[in-house]
Amino acid sequence: MEFDLVLAGGRVIDGSGLPGFTADLGIRAGRIARIGRIDAPAKRVWNADGLVVAPGFIDVHTHYDVQLDWDPLATPSAWHGVTTVLAGNCGFTLAPARPQDVDWLAGMLTRVEGMSRAALAAGWRFEGGSFADYWARLDGRLGVNVGSYVGHSAVRRYAMGDDASERAATPAEIAAMQELVREGMREGAIGFSTSQVEIHRGEDGRPVPSNFAAPEEIVALCAVLAEFDRGAIEIIPRSFSEGYDEADRALLLAIYRASGKPVELNPLTPSNTHPFGWQRALEWLRDENAKGARFYPMCSVNKLEAHLRLCDTFLFDEIPTWRELLCLPEPRRSDALRDPAVRARMAESLADSSRRAFTIDLGSLSVEEATAPENRALVGRRVEEIARERRQSALDCFLDLSLSEALRMNFESTSEKAARDFIAQMNRSALALPFVMPGSSDGGAHLASFSGADYSTRLLSDWVPDALSLEQAVHRLTGMPATVHGIGDRGFLRVGARADLALFDPTRLRAGKARLVEDFPAQSARYVIDAEGYEGVIVNGVPVMEKGAATGALPGVVLQGG
Repeated sequence: MEFDLVLAGGRVIDGSGLPGFTADLGIRAGRIARIGRIDAPAKRVWNADGLVVAPGFIDVHTHYDVQLDWDPLATPSAWHGVTTVLAGNCGFTLAPARPQDVDWLAGMLTRVEGMSRAALAAGWRFEGGSFADYWARLDGRLGVNVGSYVGHSAVRRYAMGDDASERAATPAEIAAMQELVREGMREGAIGFSTSQVEIHRGEDGRPVPSNFAAPEEIVALCAVLAEFDRGAIEIIPRSFSEGYDEADRALLLAIYRASGKPVELNPLTPSNTHPFGWQRALEWLRDENAKGARFYPMCSVNKLEAHLRLCDTFLFDEIPTWRELLCLPEPRRSDALRDPAVRARMAESLADSSRRAFTIDLGSLSVEEATAPENRALVGRRVEEIARERRQSALDCFLDLSLSEALRMNFESTSEKAARDFIAQMNRSALALPFVMPGSSDGGAHLASFSGADYSTRLLSDWVPDALSLEQAVHRLTGMPATVHGIGDRGFLRVGARADLALFDPTRLRAGKARLVEDFPAQSARYVIDAEGYEGVIVNGVPVMEKGAATGALPGVVLQGG
């Protein structure tokens, strides 16, 4: 019988972690039909000599819930070999939703995840409904596969209305939320997600609904997954940056015991207040996993950089005074930022932020992009240099520069070598442990702050072979996330599996520099990172990318709980 596509003579790395081997791979009807020597006829033969033929990568931590409405390839993830994205992380989903709550949930994502309100208004359409209603809209319109969690904040808003952002839930409300999670799982959710990080605030400045949940509520909702033979739990605990305090450790163990399901933790990150919190977390997780738990923390192997504009950044949200000001609508926001008394309060709160987990040194920021003619000569220069020339404080200079371009001037924050070296050592320690997953791309989110979708390319180009073999790295991007999330027919190259594949030349693999583009609806801006070395990306047996260009094919599907 004729094959639809044969990949001839490539180095097959099957996602298991076993050594690669040279073979042909035949695809028929969207599935892998043969691996070995193929002499049978094929509609197309792709010469894969010199290329790695690997399972398509699974990006486990994304927020592409909205972007997929107008970008079926979930770019730039597909540029970096990704064939499946998992959305709805951190408890932030847009369904289930009552019609009157859709705009509120969209506003939460706008603030927490940096999604453009203008882009949502121009390109996103959802009038409310169930988890299934949300994802059914995309049937036949996807270039990549997508699976989604059912999110805690949406469930809480549905069951409690505005009180979800004010108080703990009653037993009756928890029971109602359990039924919503149960319904989402029946409708194909890959699991349940939640978070309790203080920095997560909605468009109204209040903490997101999941932050008001008592431990008993979280455990009760996770326990619903015990009724199903699939599913995973994704959570960012309140004390993640310090390595989980005793309360969060008790919560995580209770979640696992009640659900019996894998628990994905985000992310391993050093902070100002707890620079070795990640180490403390790894030690505890290693011990608990040795006792039989299934905890899978995530590490980020991206380049350390961030971009910000005061028109849409969330990077100062850990400082209440700044968060309050930057949540103001225009023109009130700009008016406030011009007020000397307001600036004095900002300076005072910024000085006090040394006790906070994450801070940004304003002086070290550099002007990345400026549109006003009088500012163009400042591009590439640090705020501290400009402030010195103008005899201003770094704060006043930063605010004046921002205001000179209606808060749309772009600044870039990059880490010093010592910080980069420290992060590298953290990642090396993390990757040495087999239960750590690379990821935390946040694809589809924080669009004006950074792009993390290059993590797959960076893992393969920057960490192979020193920290991991190529086979081990591919496993961390494919077989491991498929196993953790119960995605049974993807993540491995084997006969009968779905034909999701990435073809790349390991000698040419590299990620580019982040660049700002205005290619979203309403000409909204976002950062993207280009990739080199990928010859093809195949989804369900159909090439969606060839030599870095989209083919226009839309073979992706919505995963039905694996």
